[in-house]
Amino acid sequence: MRANLQAGTGPPPHAEPTATPSYAALVTLLAAVRLVSYLNAAALDPRLRERAPFAVQGTDLAHHVVDPQGLIGVDPWAAAPLPEVFEELLAHPGRPWLLALPGPGRLAPLQGPPELVRAALAAGSAVVATGGGLALVPHRVGPALQWEVLPAERPGAVPTAYEAERELSETVLRAARDLTDLDVAGGRRPKDTVLELAPGYPPRQRLAADRAARLWLASAAALDGDGTSISVYEADRRRAALLSVREAAAQALVAAVSWLGVEQD
Repeated sequence: MRANLQAGTGPPPHAEPTATPSYAALVTLLAAVRLVSYLNAAALDPRLRERAPFAVQGTDLAHHVVDPQGLIGVDPWAAAPLPEVFEELLAHPGRPWLLALPGPGRLAPLQGPPELVRAALAAGSAVVATGGGLALVPHRVGPALQWEVLPAERPGAVPTAYEAERELSETVLRAARDLTDLDVAGGRRPKDTVLELAPGYPPRQRLAADRAARLWLASAAALDGDGTSISVYEADRRRAALLSVREAAAQALVAAVSWLGVEQD
């Protein structure tokens, strides 16, 4: 399953599209999904290790890692290509890795420190070691992407894929009833974006991740306007319904991507 978003041929780095989330945020989200899935898959299947960092890079021009605090031994004054440090990330004792999609008032599974929380909120995503100690935050730099290595406290619990998928389905049904009652569901439909996960993910988990990503993107795009609302009350109800879907979709995506043949503590 390959992403149909071409990072090198999209809008200019500083251009804003017609719907949220921003182009840069979407590119970093897809990259974070790829990094989590390939780190976890390559840890279980050594045959993936050589090509994994290039699969993470995808269609981006390049991926580099900056380590300002020297947490993985990279020169703090230089940026190292991802393939050169991928083995260091695989060897980190805090693995496996989790996807984090924090938002205002919804930081889970991040537990700190504040430096990581601020950076992840600004980027919209982060990749965190389940045992703590290390996190990587993606930043779009022109047609390339830079991973910033930051210290991390041990993240909080993440729901199982089954639990998160069930919660997403229930949330979508509730939101659909609210929006139908209000007759204010309108909004622009974003282009489809298909995730790319590493080999080894079961088909059901791939479908769950893809569904969660589509719902997250659609609800985020719909939040860009008020639909056909004609009152503040209707606009607030519509926004609350869409926010609930976006948050549930984020949790479902985190759960589907983060666990691959790993028992949760």
